[in-house]
Amino acid sequence: MTELKNKSSDLQSTNRDQLVSKMKENKKYILILVGVLILAAIFLFTDFKKNDVIEVPVASPENTLKISEEQAKQIKWGPVKTYDFQERKEAVGIIDFDRNKTAEIYSPYQGRINRVLVNASEDVKKGQVLYTVVSPDAAQASASLLSTAGVLRTSNETLKRAKELYEFKSISLKELELNVSDQQTAEANFIAAKKTMYLFGFTDTEIEEIVKGRKVDVELNIRSPINGRVITKNAAPGQLVQPGVAPAPFVISDINKLWMVANVPESEVPYYRIGQNVIVNVQAYKDRLFPGKIVYVADSVDPVTRRLTIYAALDDKDHELKPQMLAGFTIELTKPETWPAVPLEALVRESNGLRSVWVTNNGTDFKRRLVRIGILQADLVQILDGLEPGETIALNKALFLSNLYSVTH
Repeated sequence: MTELKNKSSDLQSTNRDQLVSKMKENKKYILILVGVLILAAIFLFTDFKKNDVIEVPVASPENTLKISEEQAKQIKWGPVKTYDFQERKEAVGIIDFDRNKTAEIYSPYQGRINRVLVNASEDVKKGQVLYTVVSPDAAQASASLLSTAGVLRTSNETLKRAKELYEFKSISLKELELNVSDQQTAEANFIAAKKTMYLFGFTDTEIEEIVKGRKVDVELNIRSPINGRVITKNAAPGQLVQPGVAPAPFVISDINKLWMVANVPESEVPYYRIGQNVIVNVQAYKDRLFPGKIVYVADSVDPVTRRLTIYAALDDKDHELKPQMLAGFTIELTKPETWPAVPLEALVRESNGLRSVWVTNNGTDFKRRLVRIGILQADLVQILDGLEPGETIALNKALFLSNLYSVTH
């Protein structure tokens, strides 16, 4: 029994030694593998070249920096240019029809549409007939016209005979004067009836045709009051219409003139006035700018939205803009002024809040200079003080130069 225990103990000891030996051998292989991986990573991610030297910038005097030729290849430097800066305000609005050149064409009298003579999207001229309406009021007016015309005709003939009889002393002067009075009354009534027909839109030629043809059931011709295009058509034969009852049978607008309608914040009210130039852009024509002028500034601010409505008139003779397009616009508040201008990448914001640029004459020696900036336009920053046109500066990587200067000082 004791011998078995000893054999078991020896076996366990042998297994333990073999396990430790295998663990040491595996650890050795793992260390070798890690070393190989490290060497491979170094060769993969490091581009060794002959005579490569890691250049460390040498500390330089205050606000100056010298960089290596290799670092200088990353820096674009050149002269300070000028740009015509202009103070502007930007807002968002929509394109709409010019309401001063848009007309809703209602029938002036109640009636029924008999004929529709134009369609939507057609161009029409001022005075062109759009649709006709059969109206009982027009019928009554034409009946009155015919009646007064008949009375006037009779009174004219009666007065003519009376004058002939008076010449032969067949009637008294009193009878002649009575005939004259009757003729004048008939003439006045006929003129009043004609004026009523004018109110219905009839011309002298049309009135003469009604009298000659003795027509009572006449059509009212509804004409366009302006040159333009039919932008809305609601008229149809047989449709009953009433004056001023929406929707209007036709809406005509001059599409050569459009409005840009915007609502600007109450805080910007002092900036806007009639006559200011406006530059409008829309998503459909990203490379196009449409000029215009402010033609209307509301007299009051909306009490709910706290915004002010303004209209800008736009020329669109090519009919590229469409009403209800979303549009951005820039309003020129001041006249353009020429100032030194630098790219945004040429500026660095210092810890004290000031801006600085790096001035250079050769692309390797730089000197930091504080500047005072204005507005940003066309990706250029206005320089109010600190730089003159023609001075050469780093046009990019200014932040890189500033960080490099912080490391070396």
